[in-house]
Amino acid sequence: MSNTQSIQDLNNILKEFFLSEGFKYIEPSLVINSDIYFETSGEQIRKDMFSVVSSKEEEMCLRPDLTIPTCQKFLEENKKFDQAKLCYSGPIFRSSSTSNSIELNQSGIEILNMNSDNDGNYREEIETINLAIRALKHIKKDDIEINIGNISLFIEFLNCLDLPERWKDRLRRHFFRRDYFESLLKRIESGIGFNEIRKEDLLKTHLGIDADISDKDLNNLLANINPIEFGERSIEDIIRRLNIKSETIISTEKGIEIAKTIREFLKIECDLGKLSEAILNFTNQKNINQFASVIKMASTFSEKINQGLSNKNINFKTDFGHSIEYYDGIMFEVKDRKNKNNKMITGGRYDSLLLSLGLNNKASAIGFAVNNNNI
Repeated sequence: MSNTQSIQDLNNILKEFFLSEGFKYIEPSLVINSDIYFETSGEQIRKDMFSVVSSKEEEMCLRPDLTIPTCQKFLEENKKFDQAKLCYSGPIFRSSSTSNSIELNQSGIEILNMNSDNDGNYREEIETINLAIRALKHIKKDDIEINIGNISLFIEFLNCLDLPERWKDRLRRHFFRRDYFESLLKRIESGIGFNEIRKEDLLKTHLGIDADISDKDLNNLLANINPIEFGERSIEDIIRRLNIKSETIISTEKGIEIAKTIREFLKIECDLGKLSEAILNFTNQKNINQFASVIKMASTFSEKINQGLSNKNINFKTDFGHSIEYYDGIMFEVKDRKNKNNKMITGGRYDSLLLSLGLNNKASAIGFAVNNNNI
């Protein structure tokens, strides 16, 4: 914030700007139920939150962001809608290692769309980032650089790996939790970190059953064995557990190679216009056919975004993410080029969050927040 401009002045200026762009102002609740943050970001967010227990023994918190309470309030008041363009401003409360203040101030927008044509053209992302650029220009901040990431590209990359599905899911879910994510990679290096006997060995050793038996035949055989041997577990549960154990085992050698490949992919950082080249360089060292879908997605993504944005100073990082974890597509931040530690804007796509907030139908959702303390 400049010496001549108070945060309240900034709030008013940005509010009027967003209203002129067709957004509706909304005042979200200051205190909300903590559960939604634990559901979307995990227990580790607790250390950054300020919580109390209500008389109904519900854990409540001072809002650590404005996206969730803004969307939550709108959805509570609007069961049916086609498109909503919402704007807000106000304080958030979050413990931070980089700030002495627990109260920060944001102004921002959210766009919710039940009839999105999100068909790979990235139209909504382009419009949203261009709006963020115009908002900064409106307050005389136009010497900027943009960092951008796309978790969908990482998910597509994971889908190309020869890794058990439940481990792909773990890596997807914990992408934003860097310390835990790294611990998962170390477990993969050790052969997934599981020491279970293979399904075939379990069947042979304990039941004398041929390894190649089908689940149906196994079910029939188990049905004739004394139930006391299984305790309270059902036959279906035993089969499910055996299948899970068998699919979660890989060799240490293979685990080391997979973890190395993931780490190398997450080191890719380049000008957005050179993303296709960077991905090709990566795949040339691996199996190019294995990652063909990643190359195609990266090419389309970089081309569309680069063509659509008014500012071409865009840096792409495969490991880019935000501290609050509900984003599920493109994420971005806008920094002051003269002070690159200054995140003036953070934002991205978060379609799945609306389902967590109780929306019955799939919709698109994207937005950003101006961090007024950093202006």
